[in-house]
Amino acid sequence: IKFPACLFTLLTLIFAFALPPLGFAREVGTPAWAITDTTLSAGPGSNYHAAQGSVIAGQAVTVTRCSRRWCTLAGKNGWISMDSLSFGQTATPRFSGPAFAIGRRGPGQICFYEEQNFSGHSLCLPSGSVARDLALLGWDNKISSVSVEGAVSVNLCRDRNFTSYCVLIIRDTPSLDRLLANAASSWRIW
Repeated sequence: IKFPACLFTLLTLIFAFALPPLGFAREVGTPAWAITDTTLSAGPGSNYHAAQGSVIAGQAVTVTRCSRRWCTLAGKNGWISMDSLSFGQTATPRFSGPAFAIGRRGPGQICFYEEQNFSGHSLCLPSGSVARDLALLGWDNKISSVSVEGAVSVNLCRDRNFTSYCVLIIRDTPSLDRLLANAASSWRIW
């Protein structure tokens, strides 16, 4: 098939601008923050020698994968301890923040909804319910809103086994924040 020269030129321009250059491809991963100045390790543990690379406290990073307590970062050669990372909306150390008066082990239930404003398919569970991997229940990355009935609360986490970014929900939440909306993978109801 013969194409007119102008059509060939037009198609070439469309492809040239539609596809990003190879060097500019964005790596996929989980957004996080470095909370300490850290020299990266050559392997997943403190017994490995230092790698060529470091991060500074408050630096936005992208975690590409983790092995137990150590993670790799996009654009960096080396490993960093999870203790040096924060998966929240700001660079805050672990176990920091305000103390809340929360319901614990009281009568009541938590209801999870697939849509915002407590609509769509739902699942209601009592205090003491734990799910380490929501994929096993068919609820992985599906929760958009949460209702709290009674003196209970839920720790809702972005990744399996209560890791990464977690939020303690103590009251009705018609719309989860952007890091948890349709992204939660584990929960523990108190």
